[in-house]
Amino acid sequence: MSAWIWVLIPLVAIIGGYIIDYQKNKLKWQNQTSSNESELEELRGMVNQMARRIENLEAIAANEPSDFSSARKNDFHKIEIDPYESHAEENRKNVEQMAKKQGNKS
Repeated sequence: MSAWIWVLIPLVAIIGGYIIDYQKNKLKWQNQTSSNESELEELRGMVNQMARRIENLEAIAANEPSDFSSARKNDFHKIEIDPYESHAEENRKNVEQMAKKQGNKS
C-alpha cells in the first residue's frame, strides 16, 4: 500500500502541473481573443467610414466631372466628408443618373 502512495504523489503533481499550464494558456487565449475582437470592431468602423467617404467622393466626381479632368489641385476645400449616411441614397441616385446620361451620349 505504501508503495502506491510513492507512485501517486509524483503522478498527481505532474497531472496538476499540466492542468495549471492548460488554464494559464486558456486565459492567454481568451485575452488575445477579446483584444482581437475590439480591434476588429475598430476596423469595421473605419471600413464603414471609408465607404461613406468614397460614396461622397463618387457623388462629387459625378456632379462635377470637369473639375477632375482639369487637374485643379487647390479645390480640396470643396470636398465635404459627411460622417453620416444621410446623403448616401441621394448620392447613389445622382451617380446612377450621371452614369445613365453618360451611357446615353455614347
